[in-house]
Amino acid sequence: MDYPASTGLKISAPFLYRAYLGCHALEARKPQLLSALRCSEPELRDPGRQLANDSIACLCAAAREELNRADVHSAIGEKMVPKGFSDPGYAAYFQPSFGEALLHLMAAQRLGGGRPVVKIMPLSSGDRLMWNHDQTVSPDLVHIVFALIYHCGALLADGRFKTVKAMHFAHPRPEGFRGFPKADSNNPPIPCYFNRASTYLEYHHLTTTRPIASHNPAIVSTARKQELCFSRGRFEPENLAKLTYEYLLYLLDKSGLSLDAAAMTFGMAERTLRRKLVAEGISYRQLLEQVRRDTCHLYFLEGTRNLSEIAAKLGYSELSAFTRAYSSWYGHPPSRDTGAAIALAA
Repeated sequence: MDYPASTGLKISAPFLYRAYLGCHALEARKPQLLSALRCSEPELRDPGRQLANDSIACLCAAAREELNRADVHSAIGEKMVPKGFSDPGYAAYFQPSFGEALLHLMAAQRLGGGRPVVKIMPLSSGDRLMWNHDQTVSPDLVHIVFALIYHCGALLADGRFKTVKAMHFAHPRPEGFRGFPKADSNNPPIPCYFNRASTYLEYHHLTTTRPIASHNPAIVSTARKQELCFSRGRFEPENLAKLTYEYLLYLLDKSGLSLDAAAMTFGMAERTLRRKLVAEGISYRQLLEQVRRDTCHLYFLEGTRNLSEIAAKLGYSELSAFTRAYSSWYGHPPSRDTGAAIALAA
C-alpha cells in the first residue's frame, strides 16, 4: 500500500466516497464521476488514503454537468447524512449536547488530518461553529460540509429548537448559488453572506448547549471502544488488520465485503492480503465477524430497529444468516434480545 502525500487540507477517501455515492443517488452516472476524480471506486473505499481538497471541486463540477443544475451542495450534503453505525458520525445522535454532537460528527469525517476543521465559539449574539483551518480550501468542500452539518443538526433538533440563523463564507458567492437549503425544501431559506472575514455557521443563542433527546451514554462509550479497535497511531507501523477492520465497518451495508474486493482496494493480490492478515494473527473472515458483532452490539443498544433492518445493516442478505451468526456469538437467537437496550457480552 503506497499512499501518496497530499498537499493542503487532507480529505479521507471514505468522505469523498460518500460524496460520490451521494452524487450517484441524485442520478449522476458513476463512470463520469470517477473519470472526473481520476480514480477507481475501490481506491475511494480505502480508509488509509488521503486526497487533496480539490478532488471535491472535480466531483462537484462533474455532478453539476451530469445533473444539469448549478447548485448541488445542499443535495449532496443531505445524501451524506449518516443513517447507521457504518456511516462515520452516526454516534453524534447520541451525544449529550447539540454542540458536542456537531463536533463529534465533524471529527468522524477525517478532514484536515489530525487538526479539527471546526470549533465552537459561544457568543451572546449567537453561537458560532467556526471553520478552523487556515489553509485555502475549495468552496465546494465548505458548502458540502456545512450542508452535512445543517441537515444533521435539523435531525438532532427534531423541531424542538431553532438551529442555524445564518451562514457566513470568506469566499465570493459561487456562480449559480440559489440559497440554502435547496429551493424545493419546506424550510425557509437561511441568509447566506459572502466575502466575510471568516467562515462560520451562526446559531441561535445557546443552541450548542441544548441537550440531545436521544442521548445514550452506553452508545457513546461503546462506539468509542469500537473506534479504538481500528485507530492507528501516528508512529504505529503498518497494521493491516486495523485498516481492514475500518474498511469493513464503512462498507457493512454497502458493497465490497469480499476478500477479493478488499485486496483490490489495498492494491494487492487476494492471496497476499490473506497471508498478511494471518501473519498479524487474524483472518479476513474473523475480522468480518468481529466488525459485525461489535456493530450489532450498537444496534441493540440503539433499540429502534427490527431484526430484518439490523441484519441488512450488518451486511447479511437474509435474516436467517444473521440469526445463525447471532446464535453462534451469544448462544441464543436474537429474538430473545430484540427491543432491549442491553449490553451484550463483550
